[in-house]
Amino acid sequence: MTGNNRFAILSTVMGNGDKREITIESWFNRYLSRWFGYLDDIILIIVALGIVTLAVILLSEAFSDFYYFTTHSISHIISELMFVLILMELFRQVLRQLSRHKFSLNPFLFIGLIASIRGILIIQMRLALGWTESWITLAQIGIYAIIVLIMVISFYLSAKVEKSSD
Repeated sequence: MTGNNRFAILSTVMGNGDKREITIESWFNRYLSRWFGYLDDIILIIVALGIVTLAVILLSEAFSDFYYFTTHSISHIISELMFVLILMELFRQVLRQLSRHKFSLNPFLFIGLIASIRGILIIQMRLALGWTESWITLAQIGIYAIIVLIMVISFYLSAKVEKSSD
């Protein structure tokens, strides 16, 4: 037994007569990581199904707002549709994880950008309908505009880094 191994060594004879040493630790890690991979996939599938279910529910609510149209419905419909876009971007990211693609920051930047634009649109509608005070609303729009600028700069820098690493 070597000094580097914490567990006993198992000897196996290969088909060609060679002996191969396998530690219990390496065997345990190999099988444990395989089962954790399965568990990870199961959880990601459940999350993906939950995201799609929530998106369908929100779309059905948006269509019911079209049917029972009121002044309040306009901002509610836009809010729900933009939230569905955010959910679908999250769904795409979960699918990327399931197919073991390389991690990318871009989907999360898109989500932040969509969420900020959603906030700007909702605030502008509330201001146009007279539901909020103008100075608070203008400050909120300014904050969202700064967030959009930060997201665009982040996306540009991220794309530049990805090009240089390829």
